[in-house]
Amino acid sequence: MAAPGREMPSNKITTPELIEKINPKNKELYERFLKNLSTKCSPKTIRTYRSNFNIFFVWNLQHNENKFFVDIKKFELMDFFDKGSVDWNWSPNRYAHVHSTLSSFSDWIMKMYDEKYPQFRNIVKLIDKQIKQNVRKKSIFKKEDFDVLMQWLSDNDKIQEQCLLGLLMASGTRISEVERFTTDIIDLEHTAFEGLFIETTEEIKVKGRGVHGKMIPRYLITNFFKPYYENWLPIRNEIIEKRGAEPHNKIFIKSTGEPATESTFRSWMTKWDEHLPQHFYPHAARHFWTSYLSYIGLEKELIQQLQAWSTDALVDVYNDNTIKDKKWKSLDKLKSALENESPILSENTENNSL
Repeated sequence: MAAPGREMPSNKITTPELIEKINPKNKELYERFLKNLSTKCSPKTIRTYRSNFNIFFVWNLQHNENKFFVDIKKFELMDFFDKGSVDWNWSPNRYAHVHSTLSSFSDWIMKMYDEKYPQFRNIVKLIDKQIKQNVRKKSIFKKEDFDVLMQWLSDNDKIQEQCLLGLLMASGTRISEVERFTTDIIDLEHTAFEGLFIETTEEIKVKGRGVHGKMIPRYLITNFFKPYYENWLPIRNEIIEKRGAEPHNKIFIKSTGEPATESTFRSWMTKWDEHLPQHFYPHAARHFWTSYLSYIGLEKELIQQLQAWSTDALVDVYNDNTIKDKKWKSLDKLKSALENESPILSENTENNSL
C-alpha cells in the first residue's frame, strides 16, 4: 500500500484575464524590478517572484481598488496576508516567501525611486510573519528502507531505476541536477578519499546564488552507485542502438533511447512509495545522504565540503538523526559504572507488607 503523499491545499487565485486588468502602473513597476532581478537570479526564481506578484496584485485588483503599490497602506497589506493565512491556507513558508517578495520589491523602490517617491517606506517589514512550523510530515529513510526498494526494483528488472536510486543515495544531488550526469564525466577509476567516493571528471552546475548557479565536482559514494551503474550501462547502450536514437551521453534514457528528463524521473518514482514506509520525494535522498554520513561518523566539515555548501549549518538542516541514532562514546562510562552496581532487595519477601 502506498504511503500518503505530501499534498498541500491549492487555490486558483489568478487567471490570465484578471492579470490583464492589473493596474498598468503596478505592472510597469514590478516588470522593471523583475528585469533588474533577472541579472542576479535564475529564471526559476524570477518565475516564482512573478507568481507572487500576480497573486498580490490580483488581490489588490479585486479587494483594494487596484491601488498603485506606492499608495497602499499597512492595514491593507495586513488584510492581504490575513487572507493568505485564513482563506488560502498558506503555510508559514509560503507566507514568508510572498512576504519576502513584496519586501524586496519595496526596498528596491526605495533605492531606485527615492527622488520620485521620497516619502515611500518599506511597510511590509511591519507586517508580522507567521511562526514557522512544519505543516508536512517529513519522510526519513534509513539504509534498510532503500534496500527493500532496491530489491523490488531488482526483482522487477527495473535496472535503470536502480541506477537512479543509487545515484540519489550516493550523491545527495537535487532531482533537477540528475540530467547533468553524463557518461563522459563518470569514470569509475576516478576516485577520491581512498576510493570511497567517485569524483566526477568535470564540475557540474548546481543551485547557487546568481543566474548561473555554481559549478562544483560531485562525489558519489562508490558502493552505493558503482554496481548499479555497471549493470545499467551496457543495457543503456543496447537500447540506444536498437531504437536508432541519436547517440548521446546522458546516463538515463526514455524507452525510445532519447535522454530522460526530470518529469521522466518523477514518473518512475510514482510507484516507489508502494515499497517504502513513507512517501518518497527526491529531496529526501539529500537528507538520507547527510544523515547516513553523519551517523557513521564523518566529520561535519567533510560533509560540508563534499556538497560544497557555503556553511556547515546546512549539515544540521539535512541531518535527520535523533539523539538515539548518534553513537555516544560517553555511554561506555555509564555501562562501566552500572556494572559495579547491584539492586538492594529485601530478603524477607514472605512477610512483606504494603
